[in-house]
Amino acid sequence: MKDDEVTLKAPALEDASSVLKLLRQINNETSVVMIPHLDKISVADEEVSLEEINERSDCFVLLAVLNQVPVGIVTITKLDGQDNAGELGVAVLKKYWSQGIGSLLIDEAIYWFENFSSIEHLVLDVFSDNQRAIHLYEKFNFVKTGQVEEKDSNGKRRLAWLMEYCG
Repeated sequence: MKDDEVTLKAPALEDASSVLKLLRQINNETSVVMIPHLDKISVADEEVSLEEINERSDCFVLLAVLNQVPVGIVTITKLDGQDNAGELGVAVLKKYWSQGIGSLLIDEAIYWFENFSSIEHLVLDVFSDNQRAIHLYEKFNFVKTGQVEEKDSNGKRRLAWLMEYCG
């Protein structure tokens, strides 16, 4: 394997620290990561989260790794109170935007959703001013289903599109 080749891997418990570092760096680079209290999550908390995700058929997580360092992540998490629906989340370090890593992660998440998941609907929300992300999701057959107002990670209220996968 080449050192400069992006690989995908399901994170193991020993990756919890790297996952947390990745999420915190992405959160510092953009205000669209919507993980409450990210600064208060410990490595032990992340280990529990990864273990739970890996044991369930309604959750999914995958890392994009370059030179043994995570540079992107995709998750599907079951939505509370919505039977049979999972929410897609994808994030890539800013340095690696527009290099196909987000597409690679989304493609793998959709493959998992279509072939292995127990959920029936794959949804996401994306801030309406994030045209690059909207275009990417539309490329993968997500369609806009509504619009809501949400707070970004800085607490600013913004309009967001609700989208659903229509494979």
